[in-house]
Amino acid sequence: MNRSIALRAAVVAAVLGVGIADIQAVARASPASPIKSTRQLIGDWVVACVPTTAGHKSCVMSQALASKKLQQRVSVFSIGTDQTGKLKGSFRVPVGVALKEGVALKEGVVVDVENRDPFTVPYAACHPVGCFAPFDLNAPLLGKLKAATKITVVVHSVSQQALQFNFSARGFANAYEVYVAQSK
Repeated sequence: MNRSIALRAAVVAAVLGVGIADIQAVARASPASPIKSTRQLIGDWVVACVPTTAGHKSCVMSQALASKKLQQRVSVFSIGTDQTGKLKGSFRVPVGVALKEGVALKEGVVVDVENRDPFTVPYAACHPVGCFAPFDLNAPLLGKLKAATKITVVVHSVSQQALQFNFSARGFANAYEVYVAQSK
């Protein structure tokens, strides 16, 4: 596993709270011991897993949006479990977003799944790669995501300009089934 992949895995693990010590141990594995990581593209979603030192797999389901103009990723929606096994979602958005304390319509990440009950997710941290907004992924929300055709995320820049990211829900339900099966 190269250093760049290890860093990205560690950032995702830290945000989602998944076994960061296990992922870092895998990243330090010698080239003589091949890492049997898996990566599956299902619809517009990727399910990626790496083995942990405990013999289990640490998996993340995600979708990244890239800017053709900037030629880089601008937002990522990830799903994984924290260290207690609780299902979590997380959005990574560009730096330079409004980070006022508290949660209101213009602060945090506003998530709209098929124009039903939009909700706001506060930011937890910002790093050079972006700002992260993790949230609990409960059964009702998971049901909405499985039935959706798009997931709209709106953030506001520090100049209060709305930035909208449209994630595709194509393949979400199937990718989630694979994620659950692979995470065992």
